[in-house]
Amino acid sequence: MKECLEEFEKMEEYEESAAHVLRCFKEYGEDIYFDDEERRMVLAREIWDPSVKEIMEVISKITKTDNRERFIEMKEKYNLTMY
Repeated sequence: MKECLEEFEKMEEYEESAAHVLRCFKEYGEDIYFDDEERRMVLAREIWDPSVKEIMEVISKITKTDNRERFIEMKEKYNLTMY
């Protein structure tokens, strides 16, 4: 997970770079889902580790993921379900 946080720090503000960070999270076994109330992608670990909330808010903004359809598109486009 530490590696993913480092990748986030190096992330550039474009979709492919953000997707790289999401793939890192998936490689480390993190679950990513879309929260309809928050209107953004969420890491399941946010329940007990609120420190990643801001990271996911930034990634959701960069990827313009503010609805479930866009989330599904992102998952398919960047193969975020394979890990």
